[in-house]
This record gives sequence, C-alpha cells and structure tokens, in this order.
Amino acid sequence: MMGSIEGLKGESEGMRRLLVVVMVVGLLASGTASGMVISQPDYKTGDWFEYDGWTAAVFAEYEAQMEAESEDFDRLNLVEEVPMRMSIEESESISLGGQDTNCRVSLVEHSVNMTVHFTEGSTNYDNDTMTLNVTTTIEVWMPTGASAFEKRVETIYLETWFSGGGEDNYLENRLITEEVIERSGLWPSGIQVGDEWDFSESISRTTIAEERINRALWNETDRVSEELARQVTWTATEEVTISTGDDNRDDTPTIRMEQQIVGESRTSIDWYHEEGFLVKTQHFHNGTLVLSATLTDYEYSAETVVATVVTGNGLPAPSLMAGISILALAAIRRSKSE
Repeated sequence: MMGSIEGLKGESEGMRRLLVVVMVVGLLASGTASGMVISQPDYKTGDWFEYDGWTAAVFAEYEAQMEAESEDFDRLNLVEEVPMRMSIEESESISLGGQDTNCRVSLVEHSVNMTVHFTEGSTNYDNDTMTLNVTTTIEVWMPTGASAFEKRVETIYLETWFSGGGEDNYLENRLITEEVIERSGLWPSGIQVGDEWDFSESISRTTIAEERINRALWNETDRVSEELARQVTWTATEEVTISTGDDNRDDTPTIRMEQQIVGESRTSIDWYHEEGFLVKTQHFHNGTLVLSATLTDYEYSAETVVATVVTGNGLPAPSLMAGISILALAAIRRSKSE
C-alpha cells in the first residue's frame, strides 16, 4: 500500500524543514512612543486560537494532486471540516537536553472529510466514490524558562473507506514525526519593526509510517531517524492593519514578520496583533502563495497579561498536503489492485 513511500518521505522532509508550528514562546505586545514592542508574557491553560483557510488549502492541493496522478479522477467534494485550532494544554515536565524541564504545551488540531468521485464505471466502488478523512494533530512542548530546546510530535492520520463487490474496505495510514530542536540562542526579549535575528537549529527527527486494513493490527512500513541542521532568519518589517473575524469586518493592527530558512525556496510571513497573538499567516513556494490563513476567533483568559503570540507560523506548512495526497493515492492504488 505504501509503494510510494520514498516519494512520501521526500515530501515529508520538505514539510518538516518548513513546519514552524506553535513554538509556544508567547509574546506580549505593549505600545510605546516609537511603536509596538513585543515582550514575554504568560499563557493560561484553556486559551485557544482558531484560523480559517487551512481546509481550502488542503482541498486545493489534494484536488491538484489527484488530477495529476489518477487518470480516473473526476472531482472532489468537501463534506465536513473542523477548523484549525491551537489550544493551550496543562504544563508538563519532560526531559529536554538531558534535563527535566517544565514546558508549556500547545496542541494544534484540524480535520477534513472529503468524497472522491471517479469516472463512472472506472472502479468497482459503489457509485464510483471513496471517502477520505484527514486529521492532523501537532503537539509542542516549549520550556517556560530560558532554554534552547523544543519538542514537537506531529501525526497525520488518513482514513479511507469504500464499498464494492459486496464488501466494505476500511484503510488507515498514519505518519508520525517526532522532533527535538536545539537552537543556537534564545528568542529576543523585545521585538519591534526593524529588528532582525537568526538561529542555527539542530534537529533530531524520527519519522514512522504505519498502515492497517479493516482494523487489523498496525503494520510499521517505514522508520527513519536523522540529524539535520538549518539556519532560520526572522525580520520584523512593518505595522499593518489586517481584516479578521468570520465576516472580515474587524480591523486588527499587526506587526508583519518574515521568516526564511536559508538556502530553501519556501518562505513564510506572519502578522501579529498589537497585543501579541498570531492574526494571519502565509506560506510561499518559489514565490507562489500556497497557503493563507486568518484568525477568526480566539479566547485569551490572562487577566494581567493583555494577549499572546506564537513566534512560529501557528499552522502546519502547505507541503503537508502533498504528503497526505501521496498517502491517499497509495490507498487508491492498493484498493484497485485487490
């Protein structure tokens, strides 16, 4: 079923390099005569931030991938979605860099249900359709004190089911990536327009691919452990007003920050609220916009701290969709061969 595992690994590697999800370093914004200045505050358990745009990006990328690789593909329908939400969980103490470290924990969750339609008569499926459900979860542990370390675990879970020939088939694929990141320095204590800084990062990564059919035992199809290094540059460029909310009627003041992984063709731009939280994020590949997501709702409960921000993009990178597509296409190929 995972005959295209090498392709999946190639796409996933790009995703991991770019994935800047919820580095829970919370930043507090306070106004000064010279403009916004962002500094360190505190998160509260139960805070959450919800964004619109991720489902559209997943759908568009998956549709394009299906059109390119499945000659029998007809169309794709969106059935249901759970919007991308980042929430703050209870703090935990884990081992990082050989020491027990108290960490703030964040969880990103998103799911989307779609129906794939194939050309009439081209499959043995009932009505030539197949159902897909894609769920993404990303858990991040960020030290509450000064530390150069971070841990994150990302899981892409794909369910595929279809009926035909008098039987039902239920296929599951799971791609789990665990990373421990060590940076060469700490985040700046204050950020304002014009600031620029960079980190070198050392990443210890383990990626595991698993599958199972009709709820049998999980079968590990691949496991890769690797050590990576990269250089990441951040620049705070300007203050911008962004339209937010479900109806885009709210005018929200922000600071625009640009991120570049040195030597790569992927870049991202993030806009942060004057009081700190992530308002909007965009991802580009070779200069082409592949994801744009905007804050629609949030709850920040701190009383003495005005608000917070995540210094990463807050959302998974768009190359995640390519990995999802390859998983699903592998499922289709397997099901058609049976």
